[in-house]
Amino acid sequence: LLALALSLGTTATWAAPEMPDVPDVPVSTATTTSNWKISAGPGIYVAPKFPGARDSLIYPIIYQDIDYKGRFFSRGFDFLGIYAVNNDIWQVGADFQFDPTWRKSKDDSRLNGLGDVNMTVRARAFAQAQVSFVTFSADVAQDIAGQGQGLIANGDILFSLPAGKWLFTLGPGLTWTNSKYMQTFFGVTADQSARSGLPTHAVGAGLREWHANGIVSYEISRNWSALGSVTFARLQGDAASSPITERRQQWTGMAAVTYRFR
Repeated sequence: LLALALSLGTTATWAAPEMPDVPDVPVSTATTTSNWKISAGPGIYVAPKFPGARDSLIYPIIYQDIDYKGRFFSRGFDFLGIYAVNNDIWQVGADFQFDPTWRKSKDDSRLNGLGDVNMTVRARAFAQAQVSFVTFSADVAQDIAGQGQGLIANGDILFSLPAGKWLFTLGPGLTWTNSKYMQTFFGVTADQSARSGLPTHAVGAGLREWHANGIVSYEISRNWSALGSVTFARLQGDAASSPITERRQQWTGMAAVTYRFR
């Protein structure tokens, strides 16, 4: 499942543990007359062990970017999607998204008694508009696998700067989550408090974080490309004040080299 790497293609967003969604940027400018566009390659992905964790985990990944007629796509964690609108300005659509966010009691003695949280699959709707070098993006993603991960909504603004074979993209964003998500990752009930020793912590829907995204891609040759991203997030509100949270600052990163097959 972790081979479904991050979404950094042309029109969707990507998410992570905790992966703040980032509007995508082109990986390659090479053209083709085929209805299919297929790129894939190895990479690494770095993310917190769980939302609010101090330590991080490093995963090997396979990053894929598959597009058929500009209508259907599979891109990183967005493993099956469709566009309702896909033109030079607007990209609007929906997909199924693998969310590798998890938390295991064995990862930290402080988590004993809180219960495990498993990875999940989300149904996501997204919209994105590009005006000159500025991209506005928004999406909502609902847990549909019954793992208690609730609803996540993201809003981002990205500013792109092409420089020869390089493309640099930077911008801020916000992430809002519903009460179900907040309770799963940051809330502590009376029963959980009795088992873990942590104080009770009531939570509600609200702003989980603000974040800053940085993305860079480089066209090595007609078929080979390199890309990377880093996201710095700072937890807010109930997420920041939770006794589960070890560190408010959260870093997520990814790097990959891809080969364009067609």
